[in-house]
Amino acid sequence: MVIPKSFENGYDFETMLLTSILGTFVALKEDLISYRQAESYWLSDLTAEIFEELSLSEEIISLIQHGMELKDMEVTSREYQQLIDQLITSSKELISRHYTEYDEEFNAGIIN
Repeated sequence: MVIPKSFENGYDFETMLLTSILGTFVALKEDLISYRQAESYWLSDLTAEIFEELSLSEEIISLIQHGMELKDMEVTSREYQQLIDQLITSSKELISRHYTEYDEEFNAGIIN
């Protein structure tokens, strides 16, 4: 896997965001941060609005919106655990897809 050293386009920026969002979901699952802290990082309507204004991927915006559903759930509930696991899996899949597509473009000479 080739990791970009700089953000040459919005795609690189999205990949960096996804990695950070994944870290937030993992930290929530591991009870390393509170929802309130996660909300101050990513999980807010304001963040979703900013991402929409930046024309970021609908998949990233959807992750944020689904992550906000955690707010009204009890951390120890089965539903919370299922949703956080789903969010982590979705984040990983998106990151993997971003890097696979980046590698393909890099190998094709589209990205230097």
